[in-house]
Amino acid sequence: MSHFLFTETVTTLAKQSENKTLTLFDQVYRSMAAQSKPSIRALYQAMIDYVSPSNTPDSLQQPLTRELLHERFLEFFSRLFPVAYHHAVNPGKDDFTDKFKSCLYETIDEVQPFGDVPKQISRVVGKSLEATRVLIQALTLGKTVLDRTDSALFSGTSPQQESCYNALLRMTYCPRCNGIGATIRPCSGFCTNVMRGCLTESASELDLAWSGYVETVERLVVAVDGRNDPLGLNAERAVRQLDTRISDAIMHAMGNSRALEEKSYRKLIVLSNSIDWENRGKEEKDRGSIVVRLI
Repeated sequence: MSHFLFTETVTTLAKQSENKTLTLFDQVYRSMAAQSKPSIRALYQAMIDYVSPSNTPDSLQQPLTRELLHERFLEFFSRLFPVAYHHAVNPGKDDFTDKFKSCLYETIDEVQPFGDVPKQISRVVGKSLEATRVLIQALTLGKTVLDRTDSALFSGTSPQQESCYNALLRMTYCPRCNGIGATIRPCSGFCTNVMRGCLTESASELDLAWSGYVETVERLVVAVDGRNDPLGLNAERAVRQLDTRISDAIMHAMGNSRALEEKSYRKLIVLSNSIDWENRGKEEKDRGSIVVRLI
């Protein structure tokens, strides 16, 4: 099982889910599509970067940790909040100013416009991608170990290894050398002794640890790729459902638009003392929303 295969699979799934999410916004949330597109692309790119084999402390000065991935999800929904708020509470009006959006960003923790959906999404997707990332790193490590073991067993120049090279050569070409007919096979005991002395003895020192590694990787593959998914580690299921879960978050905000407006209003009153309202233009003061009229 190649780590490249898993990486490519997750990348493909993420791209497919990204396209579904962009299509969802274009078809269902048209007024939000243009402003949301950069955030959507950034979120999915973070997911792809997270499972990349190069996402390690050895390769990057600041690798993308699970905590940072969680922050990417929170940042996505934070950026989505003003757009969804405008769509739910103040549709058909001009877009909010950047300063008002910055005020909305500060209210998101208390207002919770999307309910628990963002945290649920971050937890489910983060957990499954973490398992996939560990599997990819384990497969990468296994390949490195095999390459180095192969080099250690067959690239040396010690007298014992020179003898093994000669013995292996004799074992391979014995029927064809010195005029011996091709129908005469090499001595079976000779073959066994060469394999035992040159290969088995050296490789057996790694057998126990390698067998444990293989068994652990196999269990992880079953957990990550399993269809029942009792541990919630199936990245395919989590990523494929992401567009639907993002839509659930938006629908939660729209379904609670009145409560969302009132919560935001109360919070913005507290923040209003730090804003220079005197410099606002008249068109901003005439917004239709109870919250926007603060501006």
